[in-house]
Amino acid sequence: MKEGKNNKYFVGVKEFKENKKNPFIAAVLSLFFGIFGAHRYYLKRKITGAILPITLVFAVSKDIPALALALMLLSFVEGIFYLTRGVLLLKEEYTEKLTAKLYVTVKKDEINRNTDVEVIDVTDIKPIKIPREKEIESKDYNQWIKNLELPYKRSIMTVGQVKDETIKFYERLCNYLDDELRKNQSSFNKEIKRLNARGGYYDNILYTIYCISEGHVTKAYSGNYNYYDPDYSYKILESHLGRDIKNKIFIKAQELEKNVAPPKDETLLRFNLTEGGLPRRWWDMDGKIRADIEFKDKEVNILNATPQRNTVIWDICSARKQIISLYLLLWKCITNGLEKEIKWTKKKKDNLKKIINGKNMYYADYENENILASLIKISENTIREIVPNTQVLNIVNEQENIKRYLPNEVVIDINNRIIKFKSNINPKEIEEILIEMIAENPNDWKAKVERILIADINTRVNILINFRNDENFIKIAKEIIKNIEDEDILLLALYGIELQEKLSQKNNKLLESNLYSANIHNYKEILSTRKELSQELFQQLIELKDPIRKKIKLDMSKVEVTKKELNETVNIVKEYIGQDDEADIAVAQDEAIVENNEDNSNFKYSDFLNKILDSGSMDIEDGKKFAMDNGTLLNTFISEINRELYEYIQDQTVIIEDDYIKVDDFYVDMVRELMVNEA
Repeated sequence: MKEGKNNKYFVGVKEFKENKKNPFIAAVLSLFFGIFGAHRYYLKRKITGAILPITLVFAVSKDIPALALALMLLSFVEGIFYLTRGVLLLKEEYTEKLTAKLYVTVKKDEINRNTDVEVIDVTDIKPIKIPREKEIESKDYNQWIKNLELPYKRSIMTVGQVKDETIKFYERLCNYLDDELRKNQSSFNKEIKRLNARGGYYDNILYTIYCISEGHVTKAYSGNYNYYDPDYSYKILESHLGRDIKNKIFIKAQELEKNVAPPKDETLLRFNLTEGGLPRRWWDMDGKIRADIEFKDKEVNILNATPQRNTVIWDICSARKQIISLYLLLWKCITNGLEKEIKWTKKKKDNLKKIINGKNMYYADYENENILASLIKISENTIREIVPNTQVLNIVNEQENIKRYLPNEVVIDINNRIIKFKSNINPKEIEEILIEMIAENPNDWKAKVERILIADINTRVNILINFRNDENFIKIAKEIIKNIEDEDILLLALYGIELQEKLSQKNNKLLESNLYSANIHNYKEILSTRKELSQELFQQLIELKDPIRKKIKLDMSKVEVTKKELNETVNIVKEYIGQDDEADIAVAQDEAIVENNEDNSNFKYSDFLNKILDSGSMDIEDGKKFAMDNGTLLNTFISEINRELYEYIQDQTVIIEDDYIKVDDFYVDMVRELMVNEA
C-alpha cells in the first residue's frame, strides 16, 4: 500500500493484515532504529522513512538537541503503539482459530448424532406428498433473521434505530440475493448449506450479509464515514458467490442505503448529526447551508480538507454562506486550470486532484504549502471588505503563496473571479448578514447604523423607528445624521435625539434649515407632547418642511343675514335722500366718488400687491403707510385685500409673519397671475 493512500500516521491492525507485516518487527525497529526511519521503510511508508533521517541529520548539524529528542520520543511512542497492535492482532487471530475449531467440533457432533441408527415403526404412517425445496423456502422469509448468528457485536449496535435499520436492511438484501440465485437454478438456502458444510470461520454467509448491511446503514447515518467498512465483507461474498453476485448486491445495497429511515434523537446524538440529519462540519455545524445549497461530492471533499477557521464572522451563517460560495468559485478556477494545457508542477497537480477526489492525506494542506488555508482566508477577507463595519484581514502572505503555488493563468482567473463576485453581490444579502450580526450581538450599534444606511428609502424609516427604545439610540441617530442625505429620516433622527437631550448648536441649525421657518413653533408644540417615534409622527414632521396651507371656514347663513341687513340700510338711505333735489345731486356726486374710489382701491391694492411680489415681503411700517393712504388701519386694510382676493383664491392670501407682510407662498403664482390680468 502506498503512503499516499493512508490517512493516518500510525499503522492500524487492518493495514498490517493487508500488507502482511508483523507489528512486533515494526515495534522493534521503531524502538531501536526509529530515528533512522527503518520501521517506516518496513511498513512501506517511504516518504516519512526518508524524512526522519534527514531531520536527524539537520538536528545534529544545526546542534538542535530538542529536535533529535523529539524524534526519539516519537519513535518510542510509535514502537509502544505497534506492540499493542501486535497483541490485538494475536488476540484476534486466536479468537478466529478458536471459533473455527469450535464450529468444526459442533458440526462433527451434529453429524455423529444424525448417523445414529434409529428404528422407526412405519406400519401406521400415512403417505403424504413431499413438498419441493422451493415451496418450503418461499413460505418464510423471516428465516434469514432466525438463522442469523452474530459472533461479534459492535458498540454502534447499542443504538436502537441503527440496530433495527440494519436488520431490515439485512433481510431485504437476503431476499434480493435469494431471488437472484433462483434465477440460476439455485437458492440462498442451498448456498448456506454448502458453505456450512465447509465449516470455515469465514463461511458464515449470513453474517457476511449482516456486516455489509451494517456498513451501509452506519454510512447513511454518519455521512459516508463507515463504522464498519464493508469492503472486506464484499471480498468474502465474492469468493463465495462470484463477482457478478457481489456487484449486484453492491448496487442493491446502494439503493437501499438511500431509503434508510431518517435519524431519531438517539441516532442524531450518537452520530453527532444536525437536526436535519446531516453530519456536523466545522464549516456548517447546524446544517443550514447544506439545507439551502446542494453541494457536489467534490465540493464537500474540498471543504472537508480545508483547515478550520475560528474567526467571529464564521458564527454568522449568512456570512459563512457567502464565504463558502466564493471559496468554491475560486476552486472552480483551479479545477478549470487542471483541465487546460497550462504549465503545472506534476506533484502539485496530483495533490490538488487528490484533494478534489477526497483522497487527501492527513496533513494535506501542510504538504500542499497551505494552499487551502490561503484560499479560504482570502475568501473570508473579500466578504469582510463587502460587509460594512467589519475589520479586514492582512492577506499579503496568502496572496504571495497563491502566486507561488498556482500557474499565473489560474491566479489571474482567481483575481478576476473575486472582483466579479464583489460587484455582483446583492445588497439584500449584505443586509441579511447585518441583521444576523445584530441578532448575534445586540449591542453592536454600528451594525444597526449600517443596516439603516444600506436599506432602501422606504424601509430605513421603519428600521429607525424599531430602534427607538435601543439603549444606543442617541449614538445611532447621531451617526445617521453624519452619513445620510435623506432629509426626511434626518428630521426623524433629530426629533428622536431632542426627546432625550438638547440638540447641539450645529444640529439645531440643521433642524431649522430643514423646517419651514413659520412651522418651527409647530415643531416645538409636537416636541412638547413627547410623542414617541412612529409613522404617524414621521408624517407630521414631513409636513413641517413646507408651508402649512391655511383654511378659513365661512358661515354662509350669517353671510346671507348680513347681506339682507345691508340691503335694508341702503334702501332707507335712498328713501331719505330722494326727498331733496340737492340731495339727488349730492348722491350723484357721492356715487361718482364711490365708483372712483372703487377704481382707486383696485389700483391701490394692485400697487400694494405688486410691491410685495417684487421684493418678496414688505416692512410693517411701509404697510401702515399704505393703510393710512387708504384711510384705514393696517389690519383692516389687509382684511379688505384678503376679502377682495377670496373669491379668486378661496383662502387668506396676505399674511403678517416675523414683522413682515408677505403673500402666502402657496398663492404667490396665483396672485402674480391675477396682477397680470388686472393690468
